[in-house]
Amino acid sequence: MASDSNPNSTTTRSGTMFATSIWWILVVSGAVTGGAGVAALLFPRALLRLAFGVSDCDAPTKFFVRHWGVLIAVVGALVFYAALAPVVRAPVLVAAAGEKIAIVLVIFFGPLKRTTAMTAIAATDGLFAVLYVAYLSGL
Repeated sequence: MASDSNPNSTTTRSGTMFATSIWWILVVSGAVTGGAGVAALLFPRALLRLAFGVSDCDAPTKFFVRHWGVLIAVVGALVFYAALAPVVRAPVLVAAAGEKIAIVLVIFFGPLKRTTAMTAIAATDGLFAVLYVAYLSGL
């Protein structure tokens, strides 16, 4: 059986063609997630305005957005690392899928009026969560 860490492998842990693409899926989704987290950390005011339509933000709000950014960046880094280290994939993808499903639920069922950017965030994270769960399910 070939190694799951080889992006060109045709036989993997689960033996599916989807599993052969997981390396690229994790690299791209990890980079996107990590980049979004870094953006929230470095530019909390801009993120709040562009993504959530919030024009007035006080110091505590910026603090929590920055903290949220760090957490999202860490999830992205772990997903990226999971592309390189198959032994950590399952627990990392379970955690990442849970985080992504949570933001989808909060965006679609939470109290804030949904913006176009929030819908795009939910769609992107929802897609990543579906891909992670599909991989974990052996599809």
